[in-house]
Amino acid sequence: MKDNVWRLVGGGLLLLMLALPVWANGGSQAVGEVKAVDSVKRILTISHGPIPGLNMSAMTMDFYVADPAMLSEVQPGDKIRFEVETDRRGRYVIVDLELE
Repeated sequence: MKDNVWRLVGGGLLLLMLALPVWANGGSQAVGEVKAVDSVKRILTISHGPIPGLNMSAMTMDFYVADPAMLSEVQPGDKIRFEVETDRRGRYVIVDLELE
C-alpha cells in the first residue's frame, strides 16, 4: 500500500514538473504564414503548423492581436513566429510576433 502511494506522489510530481514550463510561459509558440490582415477587426489570418501547447493541429485560422500596431508589421505572404494566448472570452490572441 505504501509503495502505491509513493508511486502516485512521484507520478504527480513528474507531471507537475513537466507542466510548469507551460504555466510559466503563459502562451504557446507557433510558426506560420500570414494569409490576410484585417485592421478593422484586429485579426490576422495565419496558416500555421501544430501548436502543441494549445493541443491544436496545423490549419489556417483567424487570430486577434493584442496590440493593433502588430498589424502594420506584417503583410500577406510573410513568414512569422508568434506567441498566442487564450483570452477571457476563449479567443486566441497573438501577444507577440516577429518576422522569420
